[in-house]
Amino acid sequence: MAHHVNDPTFPTVVTVACANFAAVARDKSATLDKMRHVIAEAADRGADLIVFPELALNTWGECPDCRDRQAPCSWHLEQAEPADGPAAAAIAEAAARHGIHVIHGFEETGDVPGVIHNSASIIGPHGLVGTYRKLHLGIPLETNRFTPGDSLPVFDTELGPIGISICYDFYNNPELSRILCFKGARLLVNPTGRSALPHARENLTQATLVRAQENLVYAASANRVGIDPSGTEWAGGSVIGGPDFPGFGLALAAADAEEETIVAELDFDALARWYDLLPWREWRLGPQHRVTDLVRREFEAIADGSIGSPAPRGG
Repeated sequence: MAHHVNDPTFPTVVTVACANFAAVARDKSATLDKMRHVIAEAADRGADLIVFPELALNTWGECPDCRDRQAPCSWHLEQAEPADGPAAAAIAEAAARHGIHVIHGFEETGDVPGVIHNSASIIGPHGLVGTYRKLHLGIPLETNRFTPGDSLPVFDTELGPIGISICYDFYNNPELSRILCFKGARLLVNPTGRSALPHARENLTQATLVRAQENLVYAASANRVGIDPSGTEWAGGSVIGGPDFPGFGLALAAADAEEETIVAELDFDALARWYDLLPWREWRLGPQHRVTDLVRREFEAIADGSIGSPAPRGG
């Protein structure tokens, strides 16, 4: 049976790659060269889409100058680029040459001077599709450098509709994934920078499969590896997976802690079999609309401060 996830307008099978990737510290040009190599490798392995981690193009981690200024330092302002800047042009050229889509994290120049964003763009064989700006910034590590975004887009691509959440957006804020899937996303992508805390890779797999299962879509998380100049060690563990009808979430490909590229085929006809049994989206927008309306009213009350006000800070 046809559902939005196996809309015949889009390919039935999409091959997705995720890069367990280490940027070259403070060398964007060398990092871009590495990314070109990974793009070519993924295309040679049949990938339609390659996902790079959060801020893959840039040096990530604590910056003493940003911390002291509580604002982006001059070096980070110089590193930031527009979504259609020189690095994007180089990635677009590689995407066109290899006939592949690329999602990559980068520091994006803001709309006003002195502002930069933690962003991820999707670039197809025909150029830039769109850019997502991270909404939930870690405090103060990210808020002393970045300004949050103000939109939650779903990107219409030749591969089907794709929703992007970045790191903390994805792990601790599941309402974003739910909204993206209400808006039609059939693939959730998480460019992330997860450090090597205990059980980090296992939890990355768990979180990715939960986001996929609760929304009955596929999901892919791409993480950084290596150690950055501030001493942060990244966990790797990039993973691709989703519901495995008639069972539950299954990791179709998973990485360890070293640099590598994983690849998996996503079968949207197989995914649609879950919707024959549990068309949650149609239910929540139809006979269970009262629940959707209740959730809306609860969030409105939270947003206007009627309930859920933060606890007072001790003094």
